[in-house]
Amino acid sequence: MHLVKWTRKNMQKIMVFVIIFCMVSFVIGSVGLKLIVGIFGGNNQLIATYGDEQKIKSPDFIQVQNELGVLRMLMADQLLMAQSGSGMTGPLLVHLLFPDSEFSAQIASQMKQAVQQGKLPISLNELDHFFQQRPERPEILWLLLKSEAHRAGCAVSNETAGQTLRYVIPQMTGNQLDAAGLVNQIIRRNNITEGQVLRILSDLMSVMAYADKVMDSQAVTINQTKATLGRSKERIDADFVKIEAKPLIDENADITEPQIQAQFDAYKAAVANNLTDDNPFGFGYKLPKQVQLEYMVVLMDDVNQQIEKPTAEAVEEYYSRHIARFQTSKPSDPNDSESEKIIETRPFAEVEADIRRALEAEKALTQTNILFNEIKDKTESGFETLNFDAASAGELQKAAGDFVVVGGELAEKYNIPIAVGKTGWLDAAAFGQDKILANMGVRRGQNLLRLNDLAFAAAEDKPQQQRIGIPSVRVWQNIGPLSGGYYSEKDSEFYRLMALVRVVGIQEAAVADTVNTTFDTRGIVLGDLPTEDDDTTVSLADRVKDDLRLQAAMMDAKARANELAASVSEQGWENAIAAYNSKYAKDEEPSEEEDAPAEEEAVDSQRIELGSIKQQLRISQAEIERAKRIMLENPASARYLRQQIASHLLTNQLNALLGEDAETTGEIQTVLASEAERVCYVVKEVVRQPATIDDYLDNKAQTALQLSVVESASLALVHFGPENILARMGYQPQQQEEADDPPEEEVPAAKAENEEN
Repeated sequence: MHLVKWTRKNMQKIMVFVIIFCMVSFVIGSVGLKLIVGIFGGNNQLIATYGDEQKIKSPDFIQVQNELGVLRMLMADQLLMAQSGSGMTGPLLVHLLFPDSEFSAQIASQMKQAVQQGKLPISLNELDHFFQQRPERPEILWLLLKSEAHRAGCAVSNETAGQTLRYVIPQMTGNQLDAAGLVNQIIRRNNITEGQVLRILSDLMSVMAYADKVMDSQAVTINQTKATLGRSKERIDADFVKIEAKPLIDENADITEPQIQAQFDAYKAAVANNLTDDNPFGFGYKLPKQVQLEYMVVLMDDVNQQIEKPTAEAVEEYYSRHIARFQTSKPSDPNDSESEKIIETRPFAEVEADIRRALEAEKALTQTNILFNEIKDKTESGFETLNFDAASAGELQKAAGDFVVVGGELAEKYNIPIAVGKTGWLDAAAFGQDKILANMGVRRGQNLLRLNDLAFAAAEDKPQQQRIGIPSVRVWQNIGPLSGGYYSEKDSEFYRLMALVRVVGIQEAAVADTVNTTFDTRGIVLGDLPTEDDDTTVSLADRVKDDLRLQAAMMDAKARANELAASVSEQGWENAIAAYNSKYAKDEEPSEEEDAPAEEEAVDSQRIELGSIKQQLRISQAEIERAKRIMLENPASARYLRQQIASHLLTNQLNALLGEDAETTGEIQTVLASEAERVCYVVKEVVRQPATIDDYLDNKAQTALQLSVVESASLALVHFGPENILARMGYQPQQQEEADDPPEEEVPAAKAENEEN
């Protein structure tokens, strides 16, 4: 029977079925329809198993998929992100369950920044490992996490979920919507009940509650909070005289080769600025990771000289077309903000110069982009025939275009000077100190990627793991165009520029073979920056000699401090200080002004006086160690972090002069050596002000929360690691089992078929 004839004959039955189907669909909604189709439509496929032979079938997958959809409508991602102030549970759940959320893309970079700032007590390697794990479908993770929480007996009631909604929805929507209105929208859209909506939210809260219980297994106690506050809120006052070692350094002191070699051998494997009990000076001669760059730089001022200047007509046209930009609205009555608004327009003569500069900058930027696009085309054309990911560093070098040749050709073509060159070998600290390189970056969306991070993420081979927030970069691969600028002291002017760079050499951190190792740290040479007289050659032997001279100067400072202490015990502080200055600083005239002397003069002076510190707070040893770790992971921060660490170490030394329960030392003349600061102190008195009851009451909640975050941070990455979730729940995908262990009956059938053919 033909299909058309059959359709005509059964038209009435077909119409009845369609009407009934539409009515059922309207009543049960899309969620119920998917479930019915899944159950009765033959789509009941086994997807995976977990736990004690628990099965995940197609309807289960559809159900959890719909539950995640309901959570999205409930703005669960925003609710979870609001938990970031109290730990990592919320943001990590957003990353796992809502990877398409607007917040998800920011989580990794925000956590990385928090680690670098010492706000999260974990290492960058731990964080990288978490975000580099193979992702799993959010539906699978949601089902497993929900099941795990229920099996552990961790459940949140629907009433609690409802109370949470009533509290947070007005806050998240700026009082534009209440919980009842949002739930009613979800009910109408999905044809589910209010109880089902609350149950889905309560499941999410159960997952969070179970995670918090796991990570709070080492609960913060009251005594622990008291001990932390007792230390962190304890204040130290001290009076002392400090004798600095730097003015005592003898630049002409003879340093023998055996001394140089012994010093080098002692610290050649140590990282510089790592202050330890065995290395209080922070000596270290291990070579850090270094990179070498090739660059092409164009000054925007040079481009401005080549562009066609905007005509008066173009400026006037811009003013007319964008007149709203030059208008402001204000009340006609200054004393009544509700009075009728009047529009004021800035006259053309007042804004003409600004418009002209803006049009010139726009034209210059367009011309510069055209120039750099052609540079990239010419220098990257050789990569088109390569499998870039599989190519070796040598193959990339051969395929890369010559910066010198391309720069010369295009400089002549566009009549724009292009500075082309190669840097020396730069570590992170030298990179950050270069006036041009330190300010370069490229914008990707809302994020600014610093050249420093991109250059040190470069690899000779395709990296197996990608650093958070940093795209993969290969040697000889163009980076940019980058924007930046530098300030010229000579011209007292800031110059804007654009550049293209590539990493052409990488040397990983290593112990130098010999103390006579030297390398050049020259950055970008552009005009008068740096001048030809600048010496950028670094010699390990010279660094060792400087450190030996510093050690000798520190010994002299200790000797003088002991001499002063003995003099104080004989004739008192005032007379002893006067006698010291008469002996060692007799050629220095005391300043008659009340203002402190210039920094350089203060450093070089050998004159001493009685000084003090007031209300100095103490921090825990764990915080000191965290600062050290940050300094080692981010060498560019060493300049300011080292001083902070040295200051805290001094506070601990001063505190140690007090007895266990004593609040003051009384008048003393004790010598303290602070190798980290290169200073010797002769201490007159130390006073301790213990933490008060008010300190405890005002800070106990915040302190307990911080301690909890510190203890649970690493565990959160483990608990929510996708690989760990699948492993502890015994998750086994069905497809993998079939692929690994095909049914036995298929083998002979296939064999027979092959024999027939």
